[in-house]
Amino acid sequence: MSKYFVLLGVLLLTAGLALAQEGNYPKVETSPEFMYIRTPISFTVPGSPTFKQSFNCAGGGGTFAYNVTSLLGLAADMGGCTYFGQTLGPPISTDVSGNAFTFLFGPRLTFRNRSRVEPFIDVNFGGTRLGLTCNNNVANLCPGNPSSSTTAFAMTAGAGFDIKLNKKVALRLVQADYLYTHFGNGCSSPLCSGNEQNSFRLKSGIVIGWGGSAK
Repeated sequence: MSKYFVLLGVLLLTAGLALAQEGNYPKVETSPEFMYIRTPISFTVPGSPTFKQSFNCAGGGGTFAYNVTSLLGLAADMGGCTYFGQTLGPPISTDVSGNAFTFLFGPRLTFRNRSRVEPFIDVNFGGTRLGLTCNNNVANLCPGNPSSSTTAFAMTAGAGFDIKLNKKVALRLVQADYLYTHFGNGCSSPLCSGNEQNSFRLKSGIVIGWGGSAK
């Protein structure tokens, strides 16, 4: 985990150098977004081959960011999604359903310029809550209880870019993040894939600027 805190330190150091920056930018940005998460999983069921597939989750959420300077912003990133298991195939895809909710907070660097394209990078820390429901306890994926939920540490690191449509509205064409979660022993389902889960998260939506003097 130390490498993630080193990354956060570098991000904050870079941001600190920009605290004196002036410029035209919105003080607050809200971003309703579509969200997709893909989690590679690997688990073994007694008497069956090892499953090595991907678990998919699609939904939506949003980001609320306060811009300290034109470069540095502090953001709250929330999102919820519903799992779909086509890559796992039946009966798992038909008998197991679930959802996830992420709540993350951290710094963002937005590289504003005279063009319509504004790239950004961010690092966030927080948690994720996973819920599972099994119509039948197929492959022991929901041991002990047909419905269960658990919360774990989560973090993201990623980048994206916005395309400005006018002074107050932009299109967030893509935001791609590495999503790390650590359910550990708190999740007894094989779908938790051991102590650590490494996922890919993709988001897109719109950005609305409030206050300040947006470009």
